Amino acid sequence: MSDATAQESGTVQPPGQQSAVRYVQLTVPRHRPVWTYVLLTINVLVFALMTVLGGSENPAVLVLFGAKYQPLIAQGQYWRLLTANFIHIGLLHLAMNLYALYVFGLQVERRFGRARFILLYLLSGIAGTALSYVGSRALSAGASAAIFGLIGAITAYYVIHRRMFGTVGYRQLRGLLIVMGINLVMGLTSPQIDNLGHLGGLLAGSALGWAYCPRYAVARGMEGLPELQERKQGARPAATTVGMVAVLVALSLLGTWLHTGAAH
Repeated sequence: MSDATAQESGTVQPPGQQSAVRYVQLTVPRHRPVWTYVLLTINVLVFALMTVLGGSENPAVLVLFGAKYQPLIAQGQYWRLLTANFIHIGLLHLAMNLYALYVFGLQVERRFGRARFILLYLLSGIAGTALSYVGSRALSAGASAAIFGLIGAITAYYVIHRRMFGTVGYRQLRGLLIVMGINLVMGLTSPQIDNLGHLGGLLAGSALGWAYCPRYAVARGMEGLPELQERKQGARPAATTVGMVAVLVALSLLGTWLHTGAAH
């Protein structure tokens, strides 16, 4: 948008309209969130079932429900790279991730739309678990990797649209960078935090967020007034998705080689 600027709660001065209409308030297109609430519900139900069957902090229960456990993944149970993202170890772990998912999930789903959101969430979660599989032998689980992917995606959104949102966007961007920094530092100082999982989710979410991020253009609406509309993005989202899947497959195979072939 080189010929007009907008803010989420502000105004835009469309080109060629200065004499007729000095300022027109434009609204950034939003989507109705659905998947965020579905994911919140799934996480709660899984935690409740784990509690009934022996407790969410019981290693045997964690393995049974699909936590990241190197020996079994190396034997071919790659589905654990996905299921680990729906398992939580203790009520505090669940509560913290549910809150973060609610906050960042709604932001990303409203901006990116339902299809792009769920792809971004799942692929980021798998990426985080896959990187953890490569570099850590610890039993681990949690939605943190996927949530870091959401943080990376919404950060990419505000970087791309930093001029459009002006000072509001810069404040959002600064806050997101602070959140990322604090959480990554906490991961470095605590052996109980899977920092590789966080990093993998963040990197995947940032890359996918950059590709999936809606681009806007000022167009004429039904009543002849200017409005923001999403532009078509061509092959970039699909190509990035295919590339991400290839990276995830490579990480999974590398992890298996490190934990089996390299040992011999």
